[in-house]
Amino acid sequence: MASRSSVARTSVRLATSVVVLALGVATVASAAFLDLPQHAAGVPSVTVTPEASDQTRACPGPLVQIDGGATADRAQGSPSLVSVGAPVLQTGADPSSTGINTSELQTPDSRPGGALPTSLTATGADGTLLAGSQSVQVSESDLVGLASTECAEATPDSWLVAGATTTGRTSFVMLSNPSDVLATVTLGIFGETGLVSAPGTSGIIVQPHSQRALSLAGLAPNLVSPVIHVTSAGGSVLASLQSSIVRSLTPGGIDVVGPTAGPALTQTISGVQVVSTSAIAERATDPASSDLPATLRVYVPGSESATLTVTLKSETLGVADTTVNYSATGGIVTEFPFPSLTDDTYAVTVASDQPVVAGARSAVVSGGVDYAWYQSSPLLAGSFIVATATGPNPKLQLVNTGGTDAAVTVTPNAGGSPQTLTVAAGSATGVPLSNATTYAVTTSAPLTASVGYLGDGLISAFAVSPASPLASPITIYRG
Repeated sequence: MASRSSVARTSVRLATSVVVLALGVATVASAAFLDLPQHAAGVPSVTVTPEASDQTRACPGPLVQIDGGATADRAQGSPSLVSVGAPVLQTGADPSSTGINTSELQTPDSRPGGALPTSLTATGADGTLLAGSQSVQVSESDLVGLASTECAEATPDSWLVAGATTTGRTSFVMLSNPSDVLATVTLGIFGETGLVSAPGTSGIIVQPHSQRALSLAGLAPNLVSPVIHVTSAGGSVLASLQSSIVRSLTPGGIDVVGPTAGPALTQTISGVQVVSTSAIAERATDPASSDLPATLRVYVPGSESATLTVTLKSETLGVADTTVNYSATGGIVTEFPFPSLTDDTYAVTVASDQPVVAGARSAVVSGGVDYAWYQSSPLLAGSFIVATATGPNPKLQLVNTGGTDAAVTVTPNAGGSPQTLTVAAGSATGVPLSNATTYAVTTSAPLTASVGYLGDGLISAFAVSPASPLASPITIYRG
């Protein structure tokens, strides 16, 4: 009996469950055919147009070298570096009536020698353009030559392609923070064997309105071809690299180099001045002068190797392009000698199947020895301005890599007649400039640009960078 009762109760529960399940299915099915009310709520948002921030650019300032009294003074906490040379600064804005404020940056790593690095600030309406450049010419026991560089905007991410830390080669990484915010910097140093793992390359503190100077040899000695990736958190910095060479006890030139363009499949280096080729070929047989010939330095950030097509385009009409193909191993820095070229100024285009960063070096040995590094730079469109500091025979180098001719006007801000020219598609052109002058440039097609100086025993150049984007509307979504 107990067994039959248990079976009966189980049968009742199963039957009840089936009825409930059936009712649930019927209810869901019925709901599918009901005309239920619809309601959609949009995400609350507001459009905000920020005020255009003041444009600020930093200028690297004087050169530095090891302080001869550093050993004795260090016990008292004195810096181990001393600044050398007085930079000649040229600034300008468009409209030319715009006021420019210049302020000094503090240098905790070096003892001032009469000059300090500076920052430039221009306040104006949307569309105001700011430019600056500096040049330093010195003739010291270990420092001889000309170094020119652009005063550029600080960024949180930049690349330096220049210098060396082998015997007779000295390089300093300069980190300028023109902002009101402390910057914490990390250096990724790469060379001919790949990433350099070294203490002291991270957590580098750059105080507001100050500049740090770091010996690259102290971080990565015996590098033939360094490339440095500079990243900062908090405040942004302008990274630059000061380099100098002593060849068998004889000074062999100086340079101050700004950032090159970040990794990309195409890099354009404008205005590479190839001179003294015969004299350089003779001297290059001496190991101390083996780095005199013109060279292209390339770093492939990824692990994949890159196939490169390098085109050298003369600014002289009628001269055929020179094209060479190279292979670059991923993760390391490789240097490629220029092919045999006649003395001239060239635009160098690097086309790669992998993103790369690139820079080039050339030298002069006529009337003395000096060298220059050249950076890849982004396209300039519409209007931009160029400031030329003092140096021999300044020239604006313009390169049109596009498929449309560019109508260009170059107008000195201080008065004088504008220069008008056409930079044909796929060509390079040089425009003579005056010292200590700011120029407003307009172009109908995007160009890359640099300023080069060349004289007896003196050579230098810097790339022209675009202004920061103007303030634009931002849509803010509120949760």
